[in-house]
Amino acid sequence: MKEKEIEVDCPYQQVILYAEKDDGTFGPVQTGSYMAGNHISEHFRIADNVSKDLIAKLRKGQISPVYFYMTLEGLNISELAGRTGIPAFRVKRHTTPAGFRKIRISTLKRYADVLNIPVANMFQLINTVEDRNWDIGYQGDIDSSKTGTISQSVTGNPLLVETKVITNHK
Repeated sequence: MKEKEIEVDCPYQQVILYAEKDDGTFGPVQTGSYMAGNHISEHFRIADNVSKDLIAKLRKGQISPVYFYMTLEGLNISELAGRTGIPAFRVKRHTTPAGFRKIRISTLKRYADVLNIPVANMFQLINTVEDRNWDIGYQGDIDSSKTGTISQSVTGNPLLVETKVITNHK
């Protein structure tokens, strides 16, 4: 492949490929990742739609927080069972709202440890979408010139409250 054929404009994910250079030599060429440059926005659009769908189902009480976090982490029942040491039939039960209601706190702690969240997050949905600084992967510092308001409201799920963090500009 020639150097010009592999050039991809994707500055946030660079790769080194070997190609024939313009002068006829063969060597390393730094370029953007083809996959990231051409498909990353589609990936994030799909992930955002899945997340919104899961949040809506969680608010309505159609799924349990265990199912919500398991799906966000890209795990299936067998994988979550293996990581928590909880039998798969119990994990499956805990993914339903009815099964979640009967769960022990010690079991919730095992899920929370594997999913890397506080146990309290199994009972609250934290909404900070209007402030993109809270997004996963955000690298900047929070602007200290902003103040915030925190409020909680009930949802259609009797075991879940929604916590909203609203940023106010001074």
